[in-house]
Amino acid sequence: MTVEQRPVPTWARRPELRIGAVVAIALAIGFVVWLVAIRDGSSSSKSTNGATEVSPDRLRALSVEVGHPIYWAGPAADTTYELTRTPSGRIFVRYLPQGIPVGISNASFTIVGTYPVANAYNVLHQLAKKGGEASFDAPRGGVAVYAKSASTNIYVAYPSQNLQIEVYDPSPKRARSLITSGRVAPVP
Repeated sequence: MTVEQRPVPTWARRPELRIGAVVAIALAIGFVVWLVAIRDGSSSSKSTNGATEVSPDRLRALSVEVGHPIYWAGPAADTTYELTRTPSGRIFVRYLPQGIPVGISNASFTIVGTYPVANAYNVLHQLAKKGGEASFDAPRGGVAVYAKSASTNIYVAYPSQNLQIEVYDPSPKRARSLITSGRVAPVP
């Protein structure tokens, strides 16, 4: 029995055509990925680098969606609220002055983060006992803890909640004031 060998098509014998075909396929795949990314990111909110401009109403709706309170520092005039969510469930609300674009990498703005942490209140009480840490009472029976070397980031927890709240402000005095004044609270 003899096996007939098929002739190799002309295009297959020319390396420049094979490379061109691979490039064309890669471009087509890239175009499809780009289209999917545009469609997924197209909403009524502006989105940049995972950060999205949101309204207080959207924050309320998100709180219901995730099944726990989302903390913020209350409403602020002439401010854009920027929302960032991480795959681990962390939610950040950043306060951007008017004219500052959403997604800017500059970290010199107030941020309130809400994180799922089991037994957060007890975790912070234990942290407060470690050297280099300081604590104070937060309104509504909460505890606030911060590293003495990084007093711009203050962590807060309340009894019976599995949430930790982080308040960041470039001014340690303002970060503390946002907590002690009671402004840091769940979005109503």
